[in-house]
Amino acid sequence: MSPARRAHPTRRHGQTRKWIFIGSALLLVVTLATVAYFLRPVAIDAVITGPNEPAGFTTLKNHYISVMQNLNATQTKATMQTQLDPKYNQTDLFTWEHGKLTFVQNPTWYEDPAQILSSGKGICVQWSIVYVSACLALHQPSRLVAAVDTSTWNYIHMWAEDYYNGSWVHVDPSDSIWNSPSRYWGWDWGKALGGQVRVYAFTDSGYVDVTQSYMAQAT
Repeated sequence: MSPARRAHPTRRHGQTRKWIFIGSALLLVVTLATVAYFLRPVAIDAVITGPNEPAGFTTLKNHYISVMQNLNATQTKATMQTQLDPKYNQTDLFTWEHGKLTFVQNPTWYEDPAQILSSGKGICVQWSIVYVSACLALHQPSRLVAAVDTSTWNYIHMWAEDYYNGSWVHVDPSDSIWNSPSRYWGWDWGKALGGQVRVYAFTDSGYVDVTQSYMAQAT
């Protein structure tokens, strides 16, 4: 019977060094990945979601998504269409709305466009709701936008955005302003944009943090 073969010492030591090298390389990769994770930059439009989402933000988000769902509902659109010329474009609606509403500081609080139009009064919220509702009724994509104080999760100001020529355009209907996103930089709360004040755009299915769009020209 042939004697059992023994592993060659040099080969055995070489295999040991090989596994030590592989283990060290894996440890280095894990270490670098961990460091990169904790040092990664946070995008300016990032929003805390999931279990760590502030309760105040969840309430705000759900409320305005619900408002947008009503504005995008078939019945609401049909009601609005009875009051609109189908040839109106987004800026024609400025004149139409100024003939329907008066800006007052303490209106009866409605968030349904038919009720707002019936009352004939509103602040930025009501003007924006009616405007967005009119755009949607005319098959022009539009969404509600709110500047929000993140210390209280209350809105500060509200306006709209229209999807026009491939991008979302700023619209402030109560002032008949089209595409002037830097206008808020001179307002008292505008200096806090990107910090305590964030800007969110709401549709009937979600929201987007659009703060960056209103900081781009803020110099």
